[in-house]
Amino acid sequence: GPAPGQSQAMLTACIASVGAAYLPSQRPAPGAPLCGSARGRAAVRCAEAGTLTQSAVDDWLGSAVAARGSVASGLLDEVRSEATDVVLAARRPGRKQEAWRRTDLSLLYGATLGAPSGRVGELVAGYVEEEEEAAAAARPRLVFVDGVYSADLSDTSSLGGGAYAGPLEQVPPEVREAVLESLREIPEREADPRTELGCHTFAALNQAALSDVACVYVPSGVAVDTLRLILLSTPSYPDSGAEAGASPQLAASHPNLSLWLGDGASLSLLQQYAGRGAYFCNGLSRLRLGENASLTHAYLQEQSDGAVHVDSVLATLAAGARYDANIVQSGGRLSRVNLAVRLEGRHSHASLNGIALGSESQLLDLHSAVRHVSPDCSSEQEQRNALAGRARVVFRGAVQVPHGSDNTTANQLCRSLLLSDSARVDISPNLEILTDDVVCTHGATVADLDDEMVFYLQARGLGRAEARVLLLEGWARSLMGEVPSEAATRRVAAKAAGLAREGAAREVRKQAMSSI
Repeated sequence: GPAPGQSQAMLTACIASVGAAYLPSQRPAPGAPLCGSARGRAAVRCAEAGTLTQSAVDDWLGSAVAARGSVASGLLDEVRSEATDVVLAARRPGRKQEAWRRTDLSLLYGATLGAPSGRVGELVAGYVEEEEEAAAAARPRLVFVDGVYSADLSDTSSLGGGAYAGPLEQVPPEVREAVLESLREIPEREADPRTELGCHTFAALNQAALSDVACVYVPSGVAVDTLRLILLSTPSYPDSGAEAGASPQLAASHPNLSLWLGDGASLSLLQQYAGRGAYFCNGLSRLRLGENASLTHAYLQEQSDGAVHVDSVLATLAAGARYDANIVQSGGRLSRVNLAVRLEGRHSHASLNGIALGSESQLLDLHSAVRHVSPDCSSEQEQRNALAGRARVVFRGAVQVPHGSDNTTANQLCRSLLLSDSARVDISPNLEILTDDVVCTHGATVADLDDEMVFYLQARGLGRAEARVLLLEGWARSLMGEVPSEAATRRVAAKAAGLAREGAAREVRKQAMSSI
């Protein structure tokens, strides 16, 4: 392969040779030509002619690197350079790979990637200030726009005990080197293609295009009640749209989170993704928990209807650590979340709960892998799905118990509600057990709402449609009770109620047909 930085140098030189309007390390001005165009792809192929053959470079990945924004901190130059070499030598994920077999990425690959405008507009009132009238207004708030720290929208003044939440440039010296070292690690470089989650290529692209890093550090023995991390995405400049007949345009952003909890530390993290317009949000989150640390993690994906969302959440637990996650997916046209948890110390525990609410033609995908590296660990996972319209939900959950991980307890359950004849759910629970003395279970159910429950509510004066709305809304709220945001809970409950109404309309149509 090329020497570190060699691919980037060739890429810069060849983009200049074809007359591109900006270098890959610079954010283009409004209206500037995009390197995601055919010209940019030709530049990438030209750039690799020296060390990598033309056939070895994936056009889309090359254009994605070329369309990246500027870097906010010089600390990331080496990280970006090393990851660029990895990306330009990789191949884009596709349905021929086991990890992506059920996820159609043609919407993403058929689009041209461009620069985001950074104009948050109504997003500030809708998400940043949504809790201002509640007691939650005093919570520390960390806001990144298109992957770049926003000092104007952030407020972490209420953080105490030596805890830190902010950009990489200001991270405490005692953890800076550890953070930079972790950023150089690209997930799944040597993973088995039969069992991998599919993090590698998009994680490498995230690091190659890094503009900034959201850093959260809680020292040993310190407890932080609730920290809000808000990751906003914006569309491209209005005047930089594609010409007639060209491929659609997606603004690209690459938010990155590095979270460290010291021994005995605790934190409640509310991580929210939101945006407006059409964009591609490619995230990467690393969570490291020290001995006996505790993290309660509410992950809310509420992207816009035209968004493509890809994110990898990687959690590592030391001895006695506890990780409680609630993964909520309700937005986006296409959403894929990879969740990897490693139980590396004895008596560590992971509790993973998720809910996916899909309507119209949404595709919501959760791939998870819980690896019991050490003995005497436990994990439990429950995934809930509700679909209407032509939506599709994919859940692939793996529990891995290697040799020597005795006295392991792992339970997994997936429950899905199909509210439309055109909706589809793909469920693939997996247990890989290579040792004795374990208690492991998994199961899956697919059904419509229980008719007996609906009848029970009808017997108390509710109409059938109202009964279905009440049941599905309560079903969603039962999981959202662990999410520290009333506004988000209302939005998710409203989405669930809308799915119930769509399902009720289907029943009316079926009854009308049966009377013919």
